[in-house]
Amino acid sequence: MPTPRPTRPATMINRIATTVAKADANSLKSDPDHYRLLAIVALKSLLAPTDSMTDAAHAAVQFDGAWAINSRADFRRAVRAMITHALAGEHATDK
Repeated sequence: MPTPRPTRPATMINRIATTVAKADANSLKSDPDHYRLLAIVALKSLLAPTDSMTDAAHAAVQFDGAWAINSRADFRRAVRAMITHALAGEHATDK
């Protein structure tokens, strides 16, 4: 059984904030409070999943009927599949 690790929301917030800053042609250092606030707002919006988010989560665990989540690597694959599915749906609506 995997060893539980403490959650590190600040790390996720910093990663998202850094990505948002780059998309804004800036760096996190230019205005860390602003970009962290944007990251927190973005994360909070995910607390109320849309139908598309639910579909993406379902697709993440259904992409291989024989697959079972038995390790941290399996969870990583599930998260990647969920995000990939959600992004593919978003790009389809952009066209």
